[in-house]
Amino acid sequence: MRFDQDYFEGRTSYFYQFGGYRDVGSYFNRLAGWFAPYAGEGAVLDVGCACGFLLARFDDGRPLYGCDVSEWAIRQAEARLSRGRFCVTDAADPLPYEDGRFASVLCTDVLEHLALERQGAVLAEVARVLAPGGRFFMTTPSLGFLRRWVYGRADRAEEHIGMRPLGAWRDELSRRGFQTLDSWTYLNGFLPGRVRAGWLPECAIVARKTAGA
Repeated sequence: MRFDQDYFEGRTSYFYQFGGYRDVGSYFNRLAGWFAPYAGEGAVLDVGCACGFLLARFDDGRPLYGCDVSEWAIRQAEARLSRGRFCVTDAADPLPYEDGRFASVLCTDVLEHLALERQGAVLAEVARVLAPGGRFFMTTPSLGFLRRWVYGRADRAEEHIGMRPLGAWRDELSRRGFQTLDSWTYLNGFLPGRVRAGWLPECAIVARKTAGA
């Protein structure tokens, strides 16, 4: 899939349902509200930052960094958040940052676009660039009955080739040097409410980089 202007404006994706990929306050405010209590005060990196909508919620004077595979999206992010530092890179490639640079790393709705065998390298890179005890926040589909039967067509169209159940995500994070601090599933980012069980179609995880990772 090409993550170009047509993708973000909805001509080759499901974003057309919302008028294209745009700054929907109820969605990005909720994501930021979930993670902000864990984020501390240091530098934040958003892996797969797209147009910078979520990263802008952390614009309180701390250093802000974002990377994305889409050159078009990075240009939008640079225009939106002029003091942020952005670069174009594939999430599955080594991140262009030094070890231990960040207090927090965001990764929302990214990992499902990568094959399962590529995701471990991404998580290892996230652990590398996080400071000791740094926090990682991710959202992604949670592969269960509801996801398979209600979202199957959309997931195929969006090339969601790397989905797992919530528990499998927690296990993968543990293997890559993270301790899960909190996790839940939810219906979508626009609606309030979340459950600790894994049956809703989206999941969020807050994790801490463990010693020695």
